[in-house]
Amino acid sequence: MEARHRANAEREARERAIVQSLKEFLDELDKLEHTEQAAARDEEAALARAAERIARIERELNERLERIRRSAEEKATAIRLAAGAAAKVLRANGETIAGIAAQSGQTQARVRELLRLAESEQHEAGGQAPRAEHEDVTVADGGVDTAAPGGDTAQQGEDAAVVDLATTALSA
Repeated sequence: MEARHRANAEREARERAIVQSLKEFLDELDKLEHTEQAAARDEEAALARAAERIARIERELNERLERIRRSAEEKATAIRLAAGAAAKVLRANGETIAGIAAQSGQTQARVRELLRLAESEQHEAGGQAPRAEHEDVTVADGGVDTAAPGGDTAQQGEDAAVVDLATTALSA
């Protein structure tokens, strides 16, 4: 009977040790699950912060690009207006559209467009230039060009620098 008690006591001790080990393993497993859940929450929070940061950067980039586009459009408009004004000066000095186009390396259509732009800008600014009498001239491509009356020779000499400036502006 004593041997049976000892065997039962040893068996109970082994079972308690197994139950204790199982309890320790299950506690470690719970800790691991808790750690995994915390890591998943941290990962989700980090992804949310990164998404917010990316959205902010994209928004700032789009705003910068829009400012650059507007600036480029304003500069292009200013250059077109300067070229139109230069073409207008050349016209006032008696140059034909064909002559302006040849000097500037532009097409006649482009020169006309620039002249219309300069004219519309002048009208928008409120100052209307007096209309001069125009003379029709047939140009080499078969079209009709209207030449503005030429100024006196002294003024044409003074405007030579303006012609060079106009040619540069039209080429831009």
